Amino acid sequence: MSQDTSISHIQKLGFAIALGIIATLFLDLVNYAQHLLMEKPLTRYEFIGRWVLYFFEGQFYHESIKAAATKPGELLIGWVGHYAIGIAFAMILLGIWGVTWLERPRFVPALVVGIVTCAIPYFIMQPGMGNGVAGMLTPNPVAVQLKVLISHVIFAIGLTVGGYILGPFYRG
Repeated sequence: MSQDTSISHIQKLGFAIALGIIATLFLDLVNYAQHLLMEKPLTRYEFIGRWVLYFFEGQFYHESIKAAATKPGELLIGWVGHYAIGIAFAMILLGIWGVTWLERPRFVPALVVGIVTCAIPYFIMQPGMGNGVAGMLTPNPVAVQLKVLISHVIFAIGLTVGGYILGPFYRG
């Protein structure tokens, strides 16, 4: 972990945004490849968007987000939220390890962020959407838990790939 004193806060934010977008795009491409090659279902981002849109009505918990009434713009909000979360996770990585991490991206810090951030879906999103803590109310909780863990490891790989892509643009 190091100090980033040679670049502005705006530049740091720019690197975090770019890194988050690259890592999230990497995750999406891997998920789409899995969908094509292994017929794995795609993530339904409209449910995430629906859940977020209900916040504006003061509702944070649902018995089943799938059964809740649809909301206009839920798919767009779901996708925007998906990328915003990826950017936030990249900010965590660069906030802890510094933007100088881009000089020599290492997988272990990215993996730590990926694994620790599994807490968000396990303890906030899944219970809020009616699936219970860590998906315990779903028909196959272990499959739900593994899906989150695998997605976050893939995202960590995406962070590392993004670090290598952005590294040449960082001049610390």
